[in-house]
Amino acid sequence: MTEIRLAKESDLPRILELYHELSITTTAVEQHLNTSSENYRKVFADILSDPRRELLVAVCDGEVVGTVALFIITGLSHGAAPYTLVENLIVNHKYRRRGIGKKLMEYTIARAKQERCHRIELCSDKRRKEAHRLYNSLGFKPSAYGFRIWF
Repeated sequence: MTEIRLAKESDLPRILELYHELSITTTAVEQHLNTSSENYRKVFADILSDPRRELLVAVCDGEVVGTVALFIITGLSHGAAPYTLVENLIVNHKYRRRGIGKKLMEYTIARAKQERCHRIELCSDKRRKEAHRLYNSLGFKPSAYGFRIWF
């Protein structure tokens, strides 16, 4: 059985291991950033203190095996309705194809509806075909042509 819950401080090392597994924390860009443990703890505390940001974990047999982040963003367009941004959905490779990613995404969809968001947005690397199948199965449709600048 998989439990989906908000992350707590003791989950941080495992979350960072999951990010490393997906090579999120090892990009050339991040080599220029302060990636000390203290910096991660500070950012994590900021996330926990902000009611419009959630870092979720999936737990199986007492082990954190997946994570996803969601942000509720407000603006003046679309009748001032908020929207949800989802990032960094990761499930440990040993636990994939068990519905864990789907449960994490279903939670983000439910939270977006609860907050009366008018849409959910996410970006996914073109190489992540397995993730694209999941997003499509949940009703997500490709909708934008994105641009990025790395600093």
